Amino acid sequence: MPAIDDAFKKHPLPPAPKRAPAVLAGLGGERVDDYYWMRDISDPDTTADIRAESAYSKAVLGELEELRSRIYDEFISRIELADSSVPQRRKKYWYYASTTEDSQYERHLRHLDGGEHQVVLDENQLAEGEAYFALGSSSMSDDEEILAYGTDSDGSELFRVHLRDLRTGRTREIPLDRATYGLELDAEAKRLFWVEADEAMRPFRVWCYDLEAGRNGGAPLFQEDDEAFAVSISKAKDDRTLVVESHSTTSSEVSFLDLVTPGAQLELFIERTEGLEYSAEPIGEEVFVLSNYMAENFRISRTTRQEPRLDAGADFVPYDPEIKIESFEIFDAFVAIEERRAGYQRIRLVDREGGGEYLVPFDEAASTLDLGPNPRLDAMSVRYSYTSMLTPRSVREIDFATREVRVLKDTVVKGGFSRENYTSATETVTARDGTGIPVSILARKGVALDGRNPLLLYGYGSYEASTDPGFSSLRLSLIDRGFVFAIAHVRGGGEMGRQWYLDGKLAKKHNTFNDFVDVAAGLCELGWTSAGRIFTWGGSAGGMLVAAALNQRPDLFGAVVAEVPFVDCLTTISDPSLPLTVGEWEEWGNPLDDWEIYQEMASWSPYDNIRPGVRYPPVLATTGLNDPRVSFFEPLKWVAKLRAQTRDARVLLWVEEGAGHFGSSGRFNEWETVSRLYAFLAACTLGESL
Repeated sequence: MPAIDDAFKKHPLPPAPKRAPAVLAGLGGERVDDYYWMRDISDPDTTADIRAESAYSKAVLGELEELRSRIYDEFISRIELADSSVPQRRKKYWYYASTTEDSQYERHLRHLDGGEHQVVLDENQLAEGEAYFALGSSSMSDDEEILAYGTDSDGSELFRVHLRDLRTGRTREIPLDRATYGLELDAEAKRLFWVEADEAMRPFRVWCYDLEAGRNGGAPLFQEDDEAFAVSISKAKDDRTLVVESHSTTSSEVSFLDLVTPGAQLELFIERTEGLEYSAEPIGEEVFVLSNYMAENFRISRTTRQEPRLDAGADFVPYDPEIKIESFEIFDAFVAIEERRAGYQRIRLVDREGGGEYLVPFDEAASTLDLGPNPRLDAMSVRYSYTSMLTPRSVREIDFATREVRVLKDTVVKGGFSRENYTSATETVTARDGTGIPVSILARKGVALDGRNPLLLYGYGSYEASTDPGFSSLRLSLIDRGFVFAIAHVRGGGEMGRQWYLDGKLAKKHNTFNDFVDVAAGLCELGWTSAGRIFTWGGSAGGMLVAAALNQRPDLFGAVVAEVPFVDCLTTISDPSLPLTVGEWEEWGNPLDDWEIYQEMASWSPYDNIRPGVRYPPVLATTGLNDPRVSFFEPLKWVAKLRAQTRDARVLLWVEEGAGHFGSSGRFNEWETVSRLYAFLAACTLGESL
């Protein structure tokens, strides 16, 4: 018998929450929701249910504390606790971050060539007395003596904004209301540009705060009234221009503000057009643009502010439909392009004056290369990171002219780790509609394909986000217990290009869930595992994925971990008053006025498709009470309905009371969270892997 069953049997279920049927009207007629009332956090019954669920999950998982502690100790034994990043030069200073053996958070430091090391920010000091702490956006003045930064003490992603004079160490708070991500100082640190979130947590206004006068301007610099669009700001790499971008899932619009010329006004670059997505990086009068203009997988145009053009005649590099261009970094002499071919990320370096191009070399085909921070325009080398399922993250630098690669730092994995003890593989599983779904796999060397292995299947599959193969030293605690780890690169993600994303959204969203289930079944056929030994893990939209897959084939799975899962999809996306709903219609569709979308969403929404009377495997869900992205009541309602409708329900909800979407803060706290989830998974096996 799995250890988790013993843990459940030792503790009585929490009191069943009340059922108060609410009738919800929609295109498909009336739906009855017994737990709609849980949306109200001020309702004493809601808070009582949260407390009961929290106490129950702590009691059940407390039975696994010895195992959790052992796994946590394994984590610590592999990690270089006292560590520092590779210094990166911005202008005159070199910047890096460091940790000590016992610090929860990083210290951010800098030094001049041959000079003393100065602490810029110590997150540990900033976090003192806080149950939760996260840094938000930051911005440095051109002379590198004034720093603006945001702090979040509850996970709400609304930030208190501070200004620090690095010459004196004096810090003052700037009184900004509802500041979210996005802070930029002008060259002389006289103005601070910041982004305000509305009540639905949509970034919608850009303000200019006069630091000398101590107030905002009378009117916002920019305001976005279309609820489908969100606003972001950045500073061009030459520090001369503020870039204001307003974007939805399918369209975007960019404006520029000259930060050098006094009295300059915001200037529209290319007005929004339905279906045109673009981003722009101005360097002087020249502008490099990444867009999908007549290019599904995106092209880079080299154009001007005065006469912008995006047609093929302005291509910086010829458009290749087999290559998905994801981002680029401009240098005086060349451009570094982050692109994706056949599912994997690559970096291409292209001479700005037509002198040629080449790919940054990589060691393994199934690997991931990411552009690192490269703040200097005049640099002749590019910093990037390299990783694979077998290779810990490596920070590297390539000289553009000589093509020489320097390894600046390889992540140290202690505890006797050797990649020779492990093996990675790629499989392609055919989905029910004939599409080949890539799968990345990690296992112990010599693993037998006899169907007996417990297998952890991870997936996401939304927003065109790619889940690329990478290394995790934490993951070894499962692999060394006999688990196989697999990533299902399902449609809805961006791994295989733009069409891969389009085939997993809106009326085709069912492909995402079908792919995941078909990968699980396919891995059984290939001998990697067998039904009942597949354990799934997903967070947010990935939590939606594993929950929808669970409804399809509960017999396939041995347990489910759903972190902050988006599971009450039909109700949430039908309510424009909830945070982010209107902006999400371009991802999921609008079930309020589109019958096809209503039917599609009703067919897979996890909360609405629980199978009454069926025995589900153990489920561990998590939530943060301050989560601004997936409200706490989604997993709360889901757990209540699972327990009420399924047979022999073994369901837990772990509640982080002072946190948001990203869970607890601080590295030791984060590792404790992962060790708890790993202990749950290990305890759900038949016992041989404990």
